[in-house]
Amino acid sequence: MTNRACILAAAALGAFACGGSSPPPRSPGEAPPAAALSSEPVAPSPQASSAPPSPEALAGIKAFDAGNYPEARRSFEAAVRKNPRDFESSYNLGMACEKLGDAGAAEAAYMAALATKPDLETAAEELTALYVDAGRFDDALSVGRAALAEHPKSAPLHENVGVALASRGDREGAARELRAAADAQPSQPMYRFTLAHWLNAWHAPGAVAELDAARDLAKDDYGLIAGIGFEYRLAGDFAACEKMFDRAIRIKDGGEVRTQRALCKLGEKDEKATLDDLRAAIAAEPTYAPAHYYLGGRLAIAKKFREAAAEYAKYLELAPDGSLAKAARERMKAAEAAAKR
Repeated sequence: MTNRACILAAAALGAFACGGSSPPPRSPGEAPPAAALSSEPVAPSPQASSAPPSPEALAGIKAFDAGNYPEARRSFEAAVRKNPRDFESSYNLGMACEKLGDAGAAEAAYMAALATKPDLETAAEELTALYVDAGRFDDALSVGRAALAEHPKSAPLHENVGVALASRGDREGAARELRAAADAQPSQPMYRFTLAHWLNAWHAPGAVAELDAARDLAKDDYGLIAGIGFEYRLAGDFAACEKMFDRAIRIKDGGEVRTQRALCKLGEKDEKATLDDLRAAIAAEPTYAPAHYYLGGRLAIAKKFREAAAEYAKYLELAPDGSLAKAARERMKAAEAAAKR
């Protein structure tokens, strides 16, 4: 699975939801980890390629590992020019191009890798994920299903196909593929999290059980812990939601996780604890706009309209074009009017 799975959490929770970066390219001959959350460049088998990696390929790997993606791209391009059948360098070139935001070049590189080695699982995984990112769901399904015929136990391929089907509205097919992904790598929590996310989106049963499984596997992954907490709230399990944000706050306190925990406590109808967490969120991170919006709401409920209007105004100052801006303007006007009565 690529770090694209983390986009689900990021969309809900913000930048902290995706804490890691893609693993660097590997030199040929290194063994991949037993279970990885992100796909890595494939190590060529002796049968596939007996030639040692070129100096250009090794330079690209070194540059990628150092985070110098422009240099990595140039080196991998040189390696591919030198040997167009160097599918490892084509694949690594795709990764570098993605890091640079050049999706078209990444697509071409992954396709070149697959043209040379059609059963290159990692290239198919990355290409299908790239298509999902771009909303090209038919292309994702075409590549993904063809690759699954060769690699039926590939969790990333099942996940990518599942997300493509979910995005097209095929709930039954998506659920089948997402569950296959989770079953293929049961020790990896992100697959359980992705399945739970879509079950919540469909208002279908079973999300809490998947979140429980992801919770027990999440270890100290800050973003994933926060994402699980968010999905627990959507599933209506507010006690579990609060406990997950307790874990997140112990790892790293901040305005966003405090605000999310406040919303869990609101679901438990603990008004005082909700207010306390929202005030703590603002104290920890005064520029986190949603904390001001939600605090405004609680103050309005308490009939502290002048204070509520000030919090809505603060939200609009910090996020004039934010997703809550329209509601904040309307509520600020209502609070100001109520304060005059």
